Order: sequence, then structure tokens, then C-alpha cells
Amino acid sequence: MNIEQNHIEKHNDSLLTSHQRKLNFLKEDWSHVDLESVIQKLVDFQIAIPSWALGTGGTRFGRFAITGGEPRTIEEKIEDVGLLHALNGASGAISLHIPWDIPQNAGSLKTLASSYGLKFDAMNSNTFQDQAGSAHSYKFGSLQNVNKEVRKQAIEHNIEVIKHGVALGSDALTVWLADGSCFPGQLNFRKAFENTLESLEEIYAALPSDWKMFVEYKAFE
Repeated sequence: MNIEQNHIEKHNDSLLTSHQRKLNFLKEDWSHVDLESVIQKLVDFQIAIPSWALGTGGTRFGRFAITGGEPRTIEEKIEDVGLLHALNGASGAISLHIPWDIPQNAGSLKTLASSYGLKFDAMNSNTFQDQAGSAHSYKFGSLQNVNKEVRKQAIEHNIEVIKHGVALGSDALTVWLADGSCFPGQLNFRKAFENTLESLEEIYAALPSDWKMFVEYKAFE
């Protein structure tokens, strides 16, 4: 869905007088605060929209169907983020999740994103659920799994995600780790930490020199 820029500007213009009056009052009431500096920080503030957030409502444990409107492809998700960015001016990036959104043509995706004023933020790997065609299951963990072959598969997946990110112009990787345990004695925490650290070190070594790696650890999933 697209909204013409002139429609957005027309709507904003209809509210400008009221907005300016309130802003002037605030400036007078808060004369001790450099409001222009605060406003500029708000203008500069950007939030990357995760690609999975554009689907139907619910969680990964259950979805609530809607009639029409859900983006079906990466391209449609980029278009939706472009609409958000046009409306709020603060959603200038999209964060893809692999393998939910595997880029087939990085060049065309970059061109499309650029046309909406978007860039690609941190790439997200997924080893918290089994993927079609995978040789091993993550039922008992991924980067900390006691089975070295499972850890190797998870590491290779993250490196694949990095390669997709390089092609898209991203500069960061987010590793989602649902490698926790549910009951006392179920997991050797020391060994789990050592395996996770070793796996993350191997992934980090594959990062381009200007990239960052973020870890989202879900200790009880």
C-alpha cells in the first residue's frame, strides 16, 4: 500500500497551526530546556522494523487470521515499512529474519528499499526452531548443544545470514538464542556457556571488520 506524499503533506498542513501553537506554549513553559536540540534528536531517531512484525497478529506460538492485507513477500514487507516511514519519518530501516525472509535478488531489494528511503539494519538468524531440510534438530539447543554437529549446523546458518547481510548492505548480526532449560539439572550451565562462547567466537570471526554482533539470549525457552 502506498500513500501519495502530497496527501500526507495536506494532512499535516491541516494540523500545523494547532501544533505550532502547542509548541510555542511548550517553549515558553520550558524555557530552561533546549527544545530545538530535543526535537532534532527526535528527528534523527530511527527504529528498524523487523520483517516478521508485518504479518498477522499474535505470536510465534499462535496467529490470528485477518482478511487480506498481510504482506506475502519481502518486497511487500519493504513496501509496508516504506509506508510506516513515510507516515512517521522514524522507520528508516528494515531488519530481515532468515530463513523467514531469504533474499533472492539482493540488488533489486536494495533498489526497492532505497526508493522508500530505507536501508537494511541488523540481520537476524533463527536457530530457535527447526528449519525445513535441516539435518539436525534444535530441540535441545543450538550453539550450546552437546552434539557438535548440531552446533556446526547452527554456526553455518549464522554465517549464511552474514553473507545475505553483506549483499544487502547490512552491518550487524543479531543471534537469537533459545538455548535455555526448563528444569533444574536439565542443563550443565558451565558446559553450555563454554559451547555457546566457542560457537559465538566462530561466528564473530566470520563477521566483516565493520560489523557488530548482538545476542538476544532467551534463557528460559
